[in-house]
Amino acid sequence: MYLRIALIIALVAGLASVGVNYTKVKEKIETLQSDLATTTDNLNTTTRELRETSNTLRDTQENLKNTTSDLVNTRAELDQTIRQRDDLDKLAKQKMAQLEETEKSLSDANSKLSRWDALRMEPGDVRQMQADLREAVNNNKALLDENDLLNRKVARLQTDLNRYTKGDKAVVLPEELKGKVTAVDPKWEFVVLDIGSNDNVEEQGELLVSRDGKLIGRVKVVSVEPTYSVASLVPGWLADGELILEGDSVMAAKF
Repeated sequence: MYLRIALIIALVAGLASVGVNYTKVKEKIETLQSDLATTTDNLNTTTRELRETSNTLRDTQENLKNTTSDLVNTRAELDQTIRQRDDLDKLAKQKMAQLEETEKSLSDANSKLSRWDALRMEPGDVRQMQADLREAVNNNKALLDENDLLNRKVARLQTDLNRYTKGDKAVVLPEELKGKVTAVDPKWEFVVLDIGSNDNVEEQGELLVSRDGKLIGRVKVVSVEPTYSVASLVPGWLADGELILEGDSVMAAKF
């Protein structure tokens, strides 16, 4: 009897304990549910704010991109404006220099005009005098050229006359005569020189050939033209192991 009563008491106590625990668990569950709801709301709010922030960031990036593009365009326009300014400054300086030159020319012209006025000469008289002067200069030049040509002809004829009347008498060329070898024909042993009758070269005249200050050989002129001459190698005068080459120097031989 006492055992049954004890069991009943223990069962009642267990049920009471279970009831108490259930109440506590229920309260905890309700608390957790409330916290979960709050956390969910906060999460939704945060997600919405994050979405809004992302949109704002995207708009900001787009604005930054547009601003960067505008900055590049503005920089390009600035550079172009600076170049245009420099070009205008350069043009202004050129125009100023031209203006100064024009003013100087005008001043010179006024000065010359004053001098002509002092001489009491008309512009037509001045032009005629200038034309007469140009004609005189041209005529004088033509006479000088003709005289020079005649002198060269006389010299050549005298050389020919000397050759025919006096044999192979040496022709002495001017001491200051110098030139270069422009072509060589080793087979026929003749060379072409860049000096001619315009330089007072004469047939039968002899020249020394050198290279870097070293004597290479000796040649005798056999044909003369105004701007070049042809010479043959004088036998026995070529240095051992040497050949006359283009670019070698020549100078009048001193007998």
